[in-house]
Amino acid sequence: MGKFTSERLSDIAGWLGIASIQGATMPSIIGSISGHSQTMPPLSMVALVWFGLVLFLYRGIVRADTVAIVSNAIGFVLNTILLALIVYPSY
Repeated sequence: MGKFTSERLSDIAGWLGIASIQGATMPSIIGSISGHSQTMPPLSMVALVWFGLVLFLYRGIVRADTVAIVSNAIGFVLNTILLALIVYPSY
């Protein structure tokens, strides 16, 4: 077994982030196929996207990848806002 380094951990975080973001679309796809329509995306989808962005942001920081840091930070902020709107809707 190889040495478990921060670079290795960042690779794992990146792959988990990819899996999380790709998996986040499944609730929407299943909902669409079954005929359910929603104004807002499902909480599970937004939460999985948010988690994936956190992992990608971590990976970008570890690798000092400015583009990844900026793009994932923006996505993280926007998805946090969306998550707040879903969890705390204004009536």
